[in-house]
Amino acid sequence: MRKSFNSNATFETKRLRMRFINENDIHAIFLNINNDKEVLKFYLDKYLEKEEDMTLNKVIKYCLENERYFFAIELKDTKEVIGMIHECSTPSETFDSSEIGYAIGRKYWNQGYMSEALKAMIDFIFKTGVHKVVVSHLVGNNASKRVIEKCGLIYEGRRKEEIHYHEQYWDVDYYYLLNTSK
Repeated sequence: MRKSFNSNATFETKRLRMRFINENDIHAIFLNINNDKEVLKFYLDKYLEKEEDMTLNKVIKYCLENERYFFAIELKDTKEVIGMIHECSTPSETFDSSEIGYAIGRKYWNQGYMSEALKAMIDFIFKTGVHKVVVSHLVGNNASKRVIEKCGLIYEGRRKEEIHYHEQYWDVDYYYLLNTSK
C-alpha cells in the first residue's frame, strides 16, 4: 500500500522531468493534446477548438483530493511540456494497485519519450509502496501497445466493449507489473 502522497514530488530521466501539472501548463496541454484530433483518437479527452475553453483546475483539485499523481512531462533541456502522465486510480488497502494513463504531443511521437516517461512513472509508483501497476490501451492503438510492451508490462487480458468513445464501443487490453522490491 502507498506509504504517503506528495503533491510536490518530481522525478527525472535522462531527457525528461515529471512534476505535478499546474494551471500554467494549459497552453502546452491544449496544443499537444486537446487541440489535436489525432492524439485524441485514442486518448479519452475532449477536443477543444479554443484554448480559453480549457481548464486544468478541476482535474488538479480532484487528483489532489483523491491523492492521485498527475504529472506534466517536460523536456529537461528546454522545460517545454510535451505531454502528461497520471494515475487513473487511487491505491487503497484493498485495491493496492495504480492504473497509469498518458498522452504526448504528436510531434514527440516515435522518439522514445513516452516509454521513458512510463518506465520512470512505474518506478516512482513502486517506490511509493504500491503493489501493482496497470496500464491499458484501446485495441487498435498499436503505438501505445508498443510503449507498454517496451516497458516490460505483462498482458493480462482484454475487456470486450469496455469503453464508449467517439460514438463506438472499444475493447481494451490490460497489462500489469507487480512490485517485486517490497
